[in-house]
Amino acid sequence: MGVSADRLHERHYGAGRAASAAAEAIDFDEYIRRVTALCESCSDDRLASRVGREVRRLMAADDWLPDECRAAGTDTYRRHVLYADPRGRFTVLSVVWRPGQGTPVHGHTAWGAVGVYSGTPSVANYRLVCDGAVELACEAVCAPGDVTCVQPGIDYPHRVYNASDDVAITVHTYGRDLIADPASINIELQERLVGGPSGPIKITNRA
Repeated sequence: MGVSADRLHERHYGAGRAASAAAEAIDFDEYIRRVTALCESCSDDRLASRVGREVRRLMAADDWLPDECRAAGTDTYRRHVLYADPRGRFTVLSVVWRPGQGTPVHGHTAWGAVGVYSGTPSVANYRLVCDGAVELACEAVCAPGDVTCVQPGIDYPHRVYNASDDVAITVHTYGRDLIADPASINIELQERLVGGPSGPIKITNRA
């Protein structure tokens, strides 16, 4: 999963904010209708933020994700395709993270918007430094309902991981057809040393 990009916001909701979000909640079918309409009316550089607003409304809905799309993998995080636009303009995935599972540092091949469905996954943003290496810029623990957007390219490398003791689930919408190969959304970096919270760590790319 690729969850960070231009900036990372950790959002805290009070009772009033939560009530407002619930009032704006939409179901999955309505979400697909709205994203389809946005793909027909918005330029690509605006889609991530516009779709992100709809992701927030979807995350405010109660218990809509099918059980089969909450199944976790054993060795690594697991992706489930929830919807693929017939014209190949976007794909919606759920990604399930067991404790300790995470991505390598990566970028994306298309715009995207990601919401936290359940659990508390963490996101680490990196900055590019000399000789193509990266160093840690910031980290944050996300909460259910949090949303972030990504733009294509490797200018904002990041990784997502589950440092908690519970399973986390995130929902991703990416601006390309991923039905045949969901992993193709990631731009992989070569294996390298990066600065982590406890010093340098080795990142080895996997899908």
